[in-house]
Formats: sequence, structure tokens, C-alpha cells
Amino acid sequence: MIFVRHGQTDFPIDRIYCDDKENPELNADGKRQAESAAEFLKRIDIDAIYASPVQRTRMTAEAIAKYHGLSVEFNQALVERRFGIWEGLYFDEVERNYQDEFLAWKRDQAGFAPQGGESAYDLLDRVSHFLQNIIAENRGRTIVVVTHVGPIRVLVAQALGMSIDSFRMLRIDPASLTRVDFGSKQNNLVFLNYVDDARMVNL
Repeated sequence: MIFVRHGQTDFPIDRIYCDDKENPELNADGKRQAESAAEFLKRIDIDAIYASPVQRTRMTAEAIAKYHGLSVEFNQALVERRFGIWEGLYFDEVERNYQDEFLAWKRDQAGFAPQGGESAYDLLDRVSHFLQNIIAENRGRTIVVVTHVGPIRVLVAQALGMSIDSFRMLRIDPASLTRVDFGSKQNNLVFLNYVDDARMVNL
């Protein structure tokens, strides 16, 4: 399983995504990042590509799919973690307007869920059901999953037997690739957060 985070967008990095209303596309850098990931994956025989259906993951997945003659299978289970009433807000707005909840989130970033949103454990429950299904259907095949930083972090943490409380320790950059081989007795991390471009020297 090769997890690919979408490329960069113009959405502010200090603001919570609100895909149901804004759904940003890749910017010029993000398109170059997606193409770089696609060029690397061109050397690998890929059997299927799954992706979150929003614009930035769709564009990243389609950049990869064009080299393999595959159609992308989009699935709502792969969308980013939902933050409910915080979606679309800047982090300083959350801190200012939801002081108690913000402090609770900082104390327990995996277990806390804003009103109408998901905790990291809720996110894991959603994406791991999807993952187990595609693993069962694709034994012995190479699968690419194009999604977001949150799903990749919690799925890799679970695959490696890490505490989900530590999911933020995993760095997942835009358009980076992370490979996990899922076995019957153990899972193996082959590479994490790989970027096949000039950014590698700055990591």
C-alpha cells in the first residue's frame, strides 16, 4: 500500500479546511509536486488507485493514474478529519472563540472532537474500515491510496502498532509517498514521507 498525500494548495496553512464549501484545487507548486510523485510511481506496477473525492486529492490521483491506464476509485471514507463547527476557521479564531475546547484539544489531540467533528480515533475508525476492505480484496497487489495528512498519519500509526496518541509525530508532507506492506503476521514500513524532488534536500 502506497499512501500519497495530495499536493499543495493556496489554502492558508493556519486555517482548518472546509471542503464542503471551498474545496480548493492544487496550486502551481502542488501540480508540480503531484507530477513528481506520479513520475516516481510510473516505475512501479500499480494495480488500483483509490482516492478521497475532493479536488486536491482528485487532481493528485489523476496525475498518477494517467501513467497506468487506470481509473481512480473515489471514496468518501478517505476525506480529511472533520472538525465540525471549527471548519473554515483560523487557529487563532478557534483559540479566541472556543477557549475551553481549544485547551481540551491541546491536552488530548487524539481524543478530543469539536462539536459536530471527529476525534483522531473517530477518523481511524472510519478510514480503517475502508482500508481493511481493500486489503482483503487486493492481497498480493500494489495499491495507491491518495488522501490527506490525517488519514495517512492514523493509518500508518495503527499499522506500526504505535499509540494513536502519537500520530502527530509522523511527518507527512504534500505529495509525499509512504509505503506499508501489510502482511498476515506483521506490517512493514518500507519508506515514510518520501518526496522525489528538490525538497528532499531540505527535509
